[in-house]
Amino acid sequence: MMSLRYHVVSLAAVIVALGIGILIGASVVGDRGMTRQQELLISRLDADFTRLVGDRDQLLAEAELLRRFVREATPHLLEGRLRGRAVAVVALPGAGEATGAVAQACAAAGAQVAVIELTEDALARAGPGEAEVWASAMVSSNLARVKSLSTMGLAKVKMAEGIKYGSMVVAAAPGIGEAGARIAQALARESHRKGIRAVLGWTCGISDSWNAEWPAHADFGALSPGQEHRWLAQVYGIGRTPGNIVAVLALAGAEGVFGLPPAPVFLPENVSSAGSARQGSGG
Repeated sequence: MMSLRYHVVSLAAVIVALGIGILIGASVVGDRGMTRQQELLISRLDADFTRLVGDRDQLLAEAELLRRFVREATPHLLEGRLRGRAVAVVALPGAGEATGAVAQACAAAGAQVAVIELTEDALARAGPGEAEVWASAMVSSNLARVKSLSTMGLAKVKMAEGIKYGSMVVAAAPGIGEAGARIAQALARESHRKGIRAVLGWTCGISDSWNAEWPAHADFGALSPGQEHRWLAQVYGIGRTPGNIVAVLALAGAEGVFGLPPAPVFLPENVSSAGSARQGSGG
């Protein structure tokens, strides 16, 4: 969905273009009746433009009100939700700023937090066997085993001595690929086996943006709910304040799928390319 600012700028460009065309047409044709109609059209377009600018200002004011409401309400929504618990935030490459944002939300809810950020090198080396071994290390809460991933260049680790986490957030970006899905699925299996509450959080890599869009052609299918070990909760939009709040609530016991993004929009170029692919395959 395009932003309101884009629509306003586009409309302004149309008005300017129409004005130039009208001036040229009036000078060539010299028809007073046509000129009058053109003036009326300009007047209507100008009124529409003014109305849209007013609507934009109203929407911006409402967005600022909602932003302030959430900012002021968030501490009360999170307070004590995870008091006395320890949480691991495991970030797959591409999670971006959402990693720190969801870790801060967990800390604000009273949790002791360990952060494990996997590297691109981990994706490059993540065969089925490796993914299982690494997942076992991350789920173990054993500082030496977790730090060994850092020594091998597979992860960046922030973890206090003696922390024993019973909950985990796995932060992933759309399109994590086969290797990323392999690691995440191994984490789901190991968490299930160890009795650790695991929540899958999807991020578009934009932190706390109210009009952020999911990337074009975002693919969430690699970790769909119909797997052998389902995630107790999936949260779409961690990194933004609402998604961070829901992630904390999921760690505290809420289950389900939250903030599911809309179905992909099939643009004309997508339809034509899909048709070409079917023709090429003989379908």
